[in-house]
Amino acid sequence: MPASLEPALRAWIEKTAALNPDEAQHVMVRLDLVLPEADWDEYERQLRKCQREQVRVDARWEAEQARRTESTRAGVAPVVPLPPDPYVLFLAWGTEREVLWDVVDDLLFLLCTEPPAPEKSPFATWFTGSFRRTKRMVEPLNRLLVESRSVYEVTPDQRGLQRRMEAGLSEALKVAANAAESSGYLAARQYLERARDKLMAVHTDPSGAYVDLIRAVEAVACPMFLPLDPLPTLGKVRNHLRDADAKYEYVLTDKSGKPGNTGGVVAMLTDLWEGHSDRHAGGPREVPVSQEAAEAALTIATALVTLLSSSAVRPRIDAPAQRQVAR
Repeated sequence: MPASLEPALRAWIEKTAALNPDEAQHVMVRLDLVLPEADWDEYERQLRKCQREQVRVDARWEAEQARRTESTRAGVAPVVPLPPDPYVLFLAWGTEREVLWDVVDDLLFLLCTEPPAPEKSPFATWFTGSFRRTKRMVEPLNRLLVESRSVYEVTPDQRGLQRRMEAGLSEALKVAANAAESSGYLAARQYLERARDKLMAVHTDPSGAYVDLIRAVEAVACPMFLPLDPLPTLGKVRNHLRDADAKYEYVLTDKSGKPGNTGGVVAMLTDLWEGHSDRHAGGPREVPVSQEAAEAALTIATALVTLLSSSAVRPRIDAPAQRQVAR
């Protein structure tokens, strides 16, 4: 976290948590934070001071009311503001720097609502209190994250933080997801998006993301190449394409201009399949999946889903004209 961002982010946390102080205590429970006794003692001291001041204000107000005529009496007695909630102050100013991202992530999840559906009227949305509150929270936070060149950004649903994805990869993933869904492989889109969320979260889950990436490719490849197999896997798809290469063609042509073979696709399938290093536990080859490995797998899986969804690999069919020439 840049040093210049820290005080501004703490101020954002205080302002945001104060919108619902009751939730601040629940944030501390989830993050395993304990309010120091000194902070609670100071809050109680300030509270007693406010209560004494309220007694004096009430007495002065009642005396003034007694001197006024009925038409000039004030309708509402003044109220002495209570001291700031101790949990709110501790979340903002008492936590370690390393915890701040978790606090921000949790507050967004608790207090923000998802953007309205595109078909919903913008006028109706504007009059929704939850939408306006979310806008007041998210806009200044987004500005802080952009100006500080933070590695984090607010998630598209506005209910948390995620690591900022490189623009080219983000666009490629969107293309792959759209291609899968338009071709009837909705599950592939869902697995890709789940993998992205696990890779880009505040606390990443590269192993879980890798599993979802394999499932994303399987969701397209298994029904396409192994429709009759009751237990299809990505490994079986790889073996099938490798062993039955003569039956398939690839849209990229070879040097002669003819449709290419599936060797490149098989290589990508092999990298993805064999790179899942923690698939089986208890053996000497079990190696935790690193963040870098999972990000590389995301690139490969995104390309595979796009290629397979667009029929870049298809059964090889010789045109009649070609067969006549062969005779």
